[in-house]
Amino acid sequence: MMSFVQNLIARGYLIEAEVLKNETIKVISDIDDTLLTSLILNLNPPKVITKNFLESSIPLFLDKLKPISGEKSDKIKEYLTNICLPQQKVSKSPEFFLSRKVSILEEHNTKAKKIHVEDFIQYFRGRYQFFKSILQDRHLEGLTSIGKIVGNRREISIIGIVYSKRHTKNKNLLIELEDPTGKIAVVFNKDKEELFEKAESIVLDEVIAIKGSGNPEIIFANDVVFPDSGLGELKRAQEDEYAVFTADLHLGSDKFLEPNFIKFISWLNGDVGDETQKELSKKIKYLFIVGDLVDSIGVYPGQEKELKIKDVYEQYRHFAELIEKIRKDITIIICPGNHDAVRLLEPQPKFNPEMASDLYKLENVIITTNPSLVNIGKTEIFQGFGVLMYHGFSLDTFMDEVDSLRKANAKLNPELVNKFLLKKRHLGPTHACTLILPEVDDFLTIRTIPDILVTGHIHRSGILNYNGIVSISCSCWQSKTDYQEKLGHEPDPCKVCLFNLKTRKINVIDFS
Repeated sequence: MMSFVQNLIARGYLIEAEVLKNETIKVISDIDDTLLTSLILNLNPPKVITKNFLESSIPLFLDKLKPISGEKSDKIKEYLTNICLPQQKVSKSPEFFLSRKVSILEEHNTKAKKIHVEDFIQYFRGRYQFFKSILQDRHLEGLTSIGKIVGNRREISIIGIVYSKRHTKNKNLLIELEDPTGKIAVVFNKDKEELFEKAESIVLDEVIAIKGSGNPEIIFANDVVFPDSGLGELKRAQEDEYAVFTADLHLGSDKFLEPNFIKFISWLNGDVGDETQKELSKKIKYLFIVGDLVDSIGVYPGQEKELKIKDVYEQYRHFAELIEKIRKDITIIICPGNHDAVRLLEPQPKFNPEMASDLYKLENVIITTNPSLVNIGKTEIFQGFGVLMYHGFSLDTFMDEVDSLRKANAKLNPELVNKFLLKKRHLGPTHACTLILPEVDDFLTIRTIPDILVTGHIHRSGILNYNGIVSISCSCWQSKTDYQEKLGHEPDPCKVCLFNLKTRKINVIDFS
């Protein structure tokens, strides 16, 4: 073990003391210290190697070991296969999904990798091509590429990615739009008040269409077209069933409201409430938990002072103990959030099976990625509801930077940000709003329009309907922390949202 530590220190890295307590690291180090050092360095680690980083990286060791042969590497492979890939033992059968009327339509199990500039080029090209295919069907007169604009034209339409945005000295709005053939300036005149207000919600890196007039140097906008999301049909199931939505337990925090959450579990099980409440709880068939199951460790400065449970394994163990109390005919669908012990890069993968092993063993739990698209309630005569789960790490950026959201006090009304993202048809249109793992496909793009979009992260309950889509922002089970106060968050804890699949009626129940 000391050789492994010395090897990393000699290369300029610092190692968190908790790393040395990890059982898997101990075993691999005993087999081959040098090979362990090589495996970690191949993952392009941060300068301070933390326990969280190592625990999320251990499943990636197997891929790194594939081309390496030898007695010691084979021994490590065998060990990792047994402890890091128990999904084969705990994965749900097709019959399980069929009997529960649940299916995972989209999840993103992308593996961490070393990121190159070319990856971002492909990523943004893929984003542009997808949205171009949508926008070019929106009756755009005179649609052309930026590089093919010639002379002065009275009717012109272009599709591009927003490269820059600023206000001129005359207080007009000037954006720079880019497509594969070039860039061009687009002006929104402040005197066109309705259009100007619409244009103010444009954000960097999103793909939009512009209608206007101009020449190869500049276009004067008459309209802006967003990809937008909408459904023509409001689905209703034949069976009288409910789905419940919640998020952000932050178990492990000394602010976790455990008695309230236990009361919620008792209510789900029909043990509390009047007869009407007990009859309602019997109809609940689906429970969505949209990230931040635990508070984890080292997420923000000074967090350790606010932790009741300081071991992340123990946090997940206790979470599984609570969830296990829920009656087994309720299917529980869970994705991670930014506090969970997975990588921050989105899309976020499923929980490490070694760390959350007790959770994987629960018979009625489905674990998926962040984001993911889940279908519930499907029968032979009903196509089911598509539920898009996204924890919501990107939401803070738009609350702070988009004027219309700031003026509407979106931090107290987070459902407005969900509506904003549905208009953009993207869960994180601005590159800096969240950390992304660039792939050819942009996995934060809303490719399939959901019936329900559910988010967490802001710790406030909020509901609205937009173009036939139900938007739900989840409450939390944690009282306000000092860190949330600095961010300007005002938690609204212990509320859960119930959606009736038959009537589409939405209730909010308060367990505070």
